[in-house]
Amino acid sequence: MECSEARENLTDLNRGRLEGEPAEAVRAHVGQCATCAAALQREVEVRALIQAQAPRYTAPPALRRRIQAAMAQPRPAGWSAWRAWLRTHPWTVGSLAGAVAVLLLVWGGTLWMARDPVSRLAARAVAEHVEYSKEMMNRPTPDPPALVQELRSQVGFSFEPVFRGDSQVRLVAGLVSDLLGKRAATFVYRDGSGRYTTLFLMPEAGTTIPAENRMPIETFKPYHQVTSGRHLLLWKQRDLACLLVSDLDEAGMAAMFLKVRKAT
Repeated sequence: MECSEARENLTDLNRGRLEGEPAEAVRAHVGQCATCAAALQREVEVRALIQAQAPRYTAPPALRRRIQAAMAQPRPAGWSAWRAWLRTHPWTVGSLAGAVAVLLLVWGGTLWMARDPVSRLAARAVAEHVEYSKEMMNRPTPDPPALVQELRSQVGFSFEPVFRGDSQVRLVAGLVSDLLGKRAATFVYRDGSGRYTTLFLMPEAGTTIPAENRMPIETFKPYHQVTSGRHLLLWKQRDLACLLVSDLDEAGMAAMFLKVRKAT
């Protein structure tokens, strides 16, 4: 097997889509070729990185229905010829199907996210939360009143009263963030188990909160979403849009929401 032929099948081999004799042939070549072995290792590392870091979004029902309807359409004339060609190019089928799937996901996801500003806001907030958690991991706990006073002079709008921490949760950072063009007063909290919660406070103008997916918490019903494994709550309070992102489980998130919502 030539290197060019092996390289065309490394992705399918890595994803378990190449089987039988073709897979054995590629493995045999990789075992003898250091260059192709290195290329396969890069495939493995890139896929692992994407699975660990890339946000995952569930396609909305409307998009799934459109794709299913398109797939159910009668096959056009000439389909038999295409099917015969694909049977004679078995290794091409997996690559072609993968490319089409990626294009559909990217195209559909882009359209959906453009129409869904809350999901775009959530994705950006979670990304910011992850970065803040890494940055604050080894920092000492600051003086909450001094931190809030400093942030008040930077942010340009009123956000108090704000939760300043208690015996269970410590306020570890305060900073000004930008969430898709929205200036936010941002507070980062850490509990005794080292789990982080980030609170973003923004002027409410231009922020629409969906009516569905509300989480009942005592007498409150904030919007709830799970993004990349993090719980997120969004609600309006006074003249602010409040966005809470946390590593906590659902019960812990509800308790944290009450601390923030009832701050005096």
